Amino acid sequence: MLGGNSRSRTYSRHLLSATAGTCASLVVLGLTAAPAASAEIPDFRPDQWALASIGAQDVWDSTQGQGITVALPGVSVDEEHPDLRDNVEIVTEFGDNGADDEQGTAAAGLVAGHGHGMDADGGVLGVAPEANVLVLPTEDDLAGAVRHATDEDAQVILLPEEIGDDGDLAEATAAAASGGALVVGPAGGNEDPNVLAVAGVDEDGALIPESPDAAEIDLVAPGADLRTAGQDLRQADVTGAPYAAAVVAGSAALLSAEYPQLGPDQVREALVEGSREGPGGLPSLHVGDAVAQASGTAEDISLIDEDLVQEQDSGVPVWVWFALVGVVIVLVVLLLVLWVRRSSADPYGVKAEREAEDAELAAARAEQARAEERPSRRKKGGRRRKTR
Repeated sequence: MLGGNSRSRTYSRHLLSATAGTCASLVVLGLTAAPAASAEIPDFRPDQWALASIGAQDVWDSTQGQGITVALPGVSVDEEHPDLRDNVEIVTEFGDNGADDEQGTAAAGLVAGHGHGMDADGGVLGVAPEANVLVLPTEDDLAGAVRHATDEDAQVILLPEEIGDDGDLAEATAAAASGGALVVGPAGGNEDPNVLAVAGVDEDGALIPESPDAAEIDLVAPGADLRTAGQDLRQADVTGAPYAAAVVAGSAALLSAEYPQLGPDQVREALVEGSREGPGGLPSLHVGDAVAQASGTAEDISLIDEDLVQEQDSGVPVWVWFALVGVVIVLVVLLLVLWVRRSSADPYGVKAEREAEDAELAAARAEQARAEERPSRRKKGGRRRKTR
């Protein structure tokens, strides 16, 4: 498995049935008591310390990552997990979505887990519960998967491992950054200016074991004992820099959904500059502060592309387009009216039939009239008697 380790645990919360005294009272009253609910709804949110640590839930009233796609290239994910179902899209162009889905399922849960059960009151939540996750499994074409995520307009791309000595991947991350995606990955390996390098901290705020040097870290985030979606439709506790990077990717989705006018560099700046002091003075992720930082930046950026508006203004005036459209609509309406009139003038041929009948009747009457005139002409033309 790429990066980190995991320990699976399962806890359950039992819903209590009615008390014995209440049941006895119902029997005395002669009423039939409905069976008490015995369903077990696991709820792991009290153990999700990362959400409280970064203040994610404080901004959920305004943003939960809606409309944002976070791409996960290089991993497999259990799309049937109840905490992920309907949030995940899997593209197998670069590899099969295999059974080795521990890391990918955990990362997807940290990014966009939405819980399950009645009113989604069970399971785990991710940092951005309404974000979409685009999964691109692959074993040997991570660069191709990153390029595909860029082509699909993913706003955030989460790498499964630190950058190695792969020039093709570096080119892919550069294309992603210029194409409008924020690339997030675990710290360590070769430096890539296009990747936001993240290291993990534990609940006490200390760097987790085997973290890289501070010079290789851009941001720290919760990365130890994180409760998230696990294999076999269960939950798991995971530790490692890839999972800290997943927390940051979910946070980036929150900012991108709230301020869509911000580019990847501005979202990255908001995450880093809007942070709190972490171990050794490293910037530590805090979503509430990052949103405030992004808000200040977004005030100076219009949601409308002013350059595009100027290009339109420099061409044909808008009123001309409206006039042309109006003329076309009028012509279409006139043609439609003419067609309707022609098609409805005598749709069943009644008029033509009547005209034919009238012509036949007129011919018959004319023939009858001629027949009546013939005897009278003979009578008039008879011989006269001579007078003697």
